[in-house]
Amino acid sequence: MNNIHSYVWRDARLSNNRDEKQLETKMVDMSQDQLQFIYNHCKEMLYNTDVKNPGRLIVIEAINEQLECCRAELAYRYFMGLTSADGTPLYSTDSLMTDLRNITGQVDENYSLKDVMEVPAEYHHVKLKYLKLACRDALGRFDHSKISKAFISKMGLYLTQEQSNEIDNDLRSHGLNPDKFTLQQKIENHIKIPLGIYNIDLKINPKGLTESELRDMMNMKHYKGRNACKYSDLSSSQLRTLLSKVLYALEERTRYQVNKWKEIMYQIEEVAKYNKYKLN
Repeated sequence: MNNIHSYVWRDARLSNNRDEKQLETKMVDMSQDQLQFIYNHCKEMLYNTDVKNPGRLIVIEAINEQLECCRAELAYRYFMGLTSADGTPLYSTDSLMTDLRNITGQVDENYSLKDVMEVPAEYHHVKLKYLKLACRDALGRFDHSKISKAFISKMGLYLTQEQSNEIDNDLRSHGLNPDKFTLQQKIENHIKIPLGIYNIDLKINPKGLTESELRDMMNMKHYKGRNACKYSDLSSSQLRTLLSKVLYALEERTRYQVNKWKEIMYQIEEVAKYNKYKLN
């Protein structure tokens, strides 16, 4: 057993009274009611099904659904773009839907495209049921409320040498010496201000978003609804940025939060056992 006397509930509010001063409290010194209260709070942070304040595990389920929908929307556009040698479209929405209905009449809707036809690797894992929804423009709304401007900025910027040269050339075209500007000044004037990113740090990160990916995400926040939009309203590049980087980064952060709340729950359970408390 770890040293339970080191377990601390930080920023603890030990009742529903919001006027109560938040403290840092040793769990071992809490009463059974207090320990139960923070235990219930941990469970809410993990499992709450409230739409406005979903638990972290519910958020992960939602992210997985969003990944499925982004893949399906891109696959639908792929099929709509296929043409014969003379340029005639191979599919209409109706003909694609008819083919999918015939296929799902023989196999389960949870089959992936790679199980029933040859498609590029990008679309291998698109499930038939989601592609059928994409055909009907029925994938629903994409909730991007968790992808805030601050979250996007924290992913950082990967500035290629080519993009850096373009900024320098732009400065020269205005009669300015690029060497007199720091990298952060260049980013501020040529990237942050045009994208409307104010009072938010944007650091260079080789694992971050490219300038075009950053623009995709910021434009999504500016022009695709305050917190949500239809999947079909997103550009293909926005969908690919979400698929390749942003949604996985959000999932990684959320899984970290899940592990922290589970760790705290384990500590509470240890303290309850030590103090001979019974938790519900």
